[in-house]
Amino acid sequence: MTQTASQPSSGYSGQTPTELQMQPGDLSPKDAQKLAQYVNSCYQKMKTDRSQFERIWYLNMAFYFGKQNVVHKSISGQGSRLIVPPAPPWRVRMVINKIRPIVRRELAKLTSQKPSASIVPASSDDADLFAANAGEQIWESMYYEKDLKATLKEAVWWQLVTGTGYIKTYWDNSKIVPAGQDEPPYQGDICYSAETPFHVLIPDLRATKIEDQPYLIHSSTRTPEWLKSHYSKALDGQDIRPNAKGANELLNDAFLNLVGGSSFDMDSVLVHEMHLKPGAHPDFPEGGIVTITGDQVIQYMPIFPYDHGQFCITKFDHVPSGKYYATSVVEDLVPIQREYNRTRSQIVEAKNRMAKPQLLAPLGAINVSKMTTEPGQVIEYKPGFQPPTPLQLQPLPNYVLNEVQQLSADFDDISGQHEVTRGNVPPGVTAATAISYLQEQDDSMLTHEVDSIESGMEKIAKQTLSLVGQYWDLPRTVKITGVDGSWDAAMFKGADLRGNTDIRIEAGSALPTSKAAKQALITDWMKMGFIPPEEGMQVLEMGGLVKLYERVQIDQAQARRENLKMQNCPPELIQQMFAPPTDPMTGQELPPEQYMIDPATGKPQLPDPAVPVNTFDNHAIHIDIHNRFRKSQAYENLDPMVQMLFEVHVQKHMEAIAAPHIGGMPTAEMMIGIAEQQRNQPPPTDVNTPDPMDQMQNPGGAQQSGPEPMPETEMTQDQ
Repeated sequence: MTQTASQPSSGYSGQTPTELQMQPGDLSPKDAQKLAQYVNSCYQKMKTDRSQFERIWYLNMAFYFGKQNVVHKSISGQGSRLIVPPAPPWRVRMVINKIRPIVRRELAKLTSQKPSASIVPASSDDADLFAANAGEQIWESMYYEKDLKATLKEAVWWQLVTGTGYIKTYWDNSKIVPAGQDEPPYQGDICYSAETPFHVLIPDLRATKIEDQPYLIHSSTRTPEWLKSHYSKALDGQDIRPNAKGANELLNDAFLNLVGGSSFDMDSVLVHEMHLKPGAHPDFPEGGIVTITGDQVIQYMPIFPYDHGQFCITKFDHVPSGKYYATSVVEDLVPIQREYNRTRSQIVEAKNRMAKPQLLAPLGAINVSKMTTEPGQVIEYKPGFQPPTPLQLQPLPNYVLNEVQQLSADFDDISGQHEVTRGNVPPGVTAATAISYLQEQDDSMLTHEVDSIESGMEKIAKQTLSLVGQYWDLPRTVKITGVDGSWDAAMFKGADLRGNTDIRIEAGSALPTSKAAKQALITDWMKMGFIPPEEGMQVLEMGGLVKLYERVQIDQAQARRENLKMQNCPPELIQQMFAPPTDPMTGQELPPEQYMIDPATGKPQLPDPAVPVNTFDNHAIHIDIHNRFRKSQAYENLDPMVQMLFEVHVQKHMEAIAAPHIGGMPTAEMMIGIAEQQRNQPPPTDVNTPDPMDQMQNPGGAQQSGPEPMPETEMTQDQ
């Protein structure tokens, strides 16, 4: 195959990932046809090899959605389909779906915690330390901005029901990202999408890791209009005809009939996107990506486009099976669910027979067609015959009733969700330690799933930072959290990472934790003084506590805003702050001994900071918040003049604390004492009674000048 294309550019012009500046026209028609045939043949082979797993996936989904009376039936030319076998009208088919709540509880546990991430710097240099901190901020911003938690929930749902889930991380150059005010939008963005196991095909069923596969195919169904919009250059005005049933080509109608949908018309285009590792194909020694529809190549990249060199699809496993496709706990619950439904149905049938017993009557004695369930019905029988009598029925044996309890216990044991997981305490267990131990035993069965999620999120985080370094050529605004917890926005570009993309997920950070136990522990620490109450309230995670905490931390928030102001203070203001004042009479600069010495005390005095210290500030809290920031790496990277501004500002707070009160504004202690005095004394009856505030302002007792106050109306003690 002849390759005449040049090196891929740094961006794409379509979707997932999209066509490069290199066009499929660079291939000869013969080579393009040969390549399309190769991709189609790989797709058909992999789909056939995977059919045995698809039967299990369809059955698991059917039971999850409550369609639990289905069985597999082979249909000539169509493979296996799920059908509901016929049954007599009197047959009870009760469905008590115990699988769905089991999946819901496990899904809630696995996605309740956000995995904690940190970057290992490439070296101990300050530049690499700063770049590592920038990478952590970018990942945090992307996690919340792209709502990765919702994408992870969707992937984990497929992981729980079928055993395997996927998330795709890719660069889409067709995305337009809004920028800040008065700034042009950014071209291209990182995207995430949850993919089903039906849409990702691999060749080696024995390799357990997706990165061990030589290649993979991501198949999807698209409308012709979508294809023309995203691959207009490659199609070059050619007509695209639908070649697939978009609703059931990959997820066939056996599943769609279960959820109430179906499609019989060719309305979509089947698109295969093949990712090849280096050496997977003789014509792709450096790897690459090929996208086809039908027998037409619409995307051709003979070089692997991403710098990280990995597949852009991340795999999540449920129960290990020793093969590529993991198994699901639903697969083990299906036989128990069938037997549970059957036993409950038999009990209901026995109840129906007891409520409406069968009758014994001589042949021809009654007209059976006139028998109904009407209360008080008169049953006529022919004279000379014995009247109909109820058939004696035997009650259900106890072992049938006990079977229901045994099956419920089997559900608990196989799913690993016992009474304590459902919020119920076993009889006789009252100690908190014992309850926690039982909960940990149930959660221990989730260890492999949690490990898979943590390793998968680590791969996604590394790929995200790699794409940032590869495609963020221009600075982009990123919302970050400062060292002191304040929100801010910073500008980053790919080069700022300096290759620091070695992000690690903390082991065990995705494990479910007890919210009640966490709140109890933090409350105890607050009572014993291990942590300040305001910090404990911040992490209690109680509904409605956020607003209360905001009122409590008003001083912290004010100090953090001052940190931001001082960081971004214009240099000319700082220079003006330290500039010597001028004599208003002569216009010349004053000597240092006239403005750097306090004439009242004879001690050195600091200039007024550009960010002033206010009389209403809580100086102790402000000093603590400012010093926290001054211990961070971000402070070390500031300009020395800005650092001096911080120093002067903190010194002013310290002077305010140390300075004795001298007339004028009252201290907080004085205000509290005055308020207590006013609250404890009876209302004044004499209009000439001096006001405590006047006494504080005039300690010598001198009369205030000005008009006399208006006389007050007489008040009683009750008022």
